[in-house]
Amino acid sequence: MSYEPQLFRVDPASQETKRIEEVNFSQLGFRERRDIQEWVAANPGILGVDLLIIGKEFSGFDRTNERLDLLAVDSDGTLVVIELKRDDTGANDHWQAIKYASYFRRTASEQIVDMLADYRNIPHDKAWEVLVQHLGSDDLNALNKKQRIILASHRFAPEVTSAALWLNDRTPDENLITCVTLTPYRDSNTDALYLQSTTIIPVPGEDVYLIGVGDRQKESSNSGNSTFAANLKRTFQRNINDDVTPFVKKVGQLTLDELEGSVRPDRVGKWAAGQPDFRYYNLWYSRSPWRNHVLCYRVTLRPEEENRWRAIVRFKDEKKLTFSSLDGIVLHESQQRDDEGIFARVGSDTLNEDFASRIAEVLRRFIQQITPIVDALDDENNEEEA
Repeated sequence: MSYEPQLFRVDPASQETKRIEEVNFSQLGFRERRDIQEWVAANPGILGVDLLIIGKEFSGFDRTNERLDLLAVDSDGTLVVIELKRDDTGANDHWQAIKYASYFRRTASEQIVDMLADYRNIPHDKAWEVLVQHLGSDDLNALNKKQRIILASHRFAPEVTSAALWLNDRTPDENLITCVTLTPYRDSNTDALYLQSTTIIPVPGEDVYLIGVGDRQKESSNSGNSTFAANLKRTFQRNINDDVTPFVKKVGQLTLDELEGSVRPDRVGKWAAGQPDFRYYNLWYSRSPWRNHVLCYRVTLRPEEENRWRAIVRFKDEKKLTFSSLDGIVLHESQQRDDEGIFARVGSDTLNEDFASRIAEVLRRFIQQITPIVDALDDENNEEEA
């Protein structure tokens, strides 16, 4: 029995089938970097995964001149090293990719944004927006919590597949290495070229093909990363098209209109993230220590009951700074682990202009009074470190 993939051309009129010839990339004159790499960069779905390419021929390491083929981010924020071979892998190609993945283990999210900006030759803010759309979330702290590898080639040496299977067995909760065969075919009748992509590692278990008694609770709690990513994207699409996003963007604009100079935030959210029972919108700065929401100003909207809204204006503070009071604002201190910082409340029956103005006034007071204090503390810390 043959387990090799086969491709056939079917003639519906005569009911005849003819096998399409499998060929080598070298026979066709295709090269690894000039051709295969460009195909994958233009359409990373060839590898069977939702990927955003952020680098090609990347060599920006500090202590080596090595150069990887492609660098990507998957829909969960994992950094993906992609190594491509034309017709056959060598016996040690997996080791090369493992080295590359190790170089990225401490790469910060802001560096990843910069990589994408350099790769696409776009501004930093635009690169940030592209990443946010890909992840379905405007919180880039999830970036690069893990790294993984995709190897793609026409054929794989057994040394490579054996090592990949062993490594994946040692990490049962995730697959560190994915192996994808890229098989070229040529139709001798039409001279048309075809490319077949097949994931051979991880190997699907027999449970994929069996039917049993389902466990709804288990399915809902262990639906996997792909389901999580799909839910994020659905949330993203919902949030940018409902009434809350334009309302909080109006709040942000009213706030910015009355602020000038360095106290005026230069970064604002693109939409209101969150879930149906709460939504949040951020304003912050590109400069340290504000970058990537370590510190930021957040407006959270919650529907308390029918036709009633509560807005919470918060200084989100992961550095746990202390503010005893702010002029003209009644402050509350959050006791929730995920809501560090101080906040004020504003309520209304509807998402109208008056409600937006009142939120903007509180938010403006936060920004005018807190920002100079944070900047001064950061300057002091920089002087002490120097």
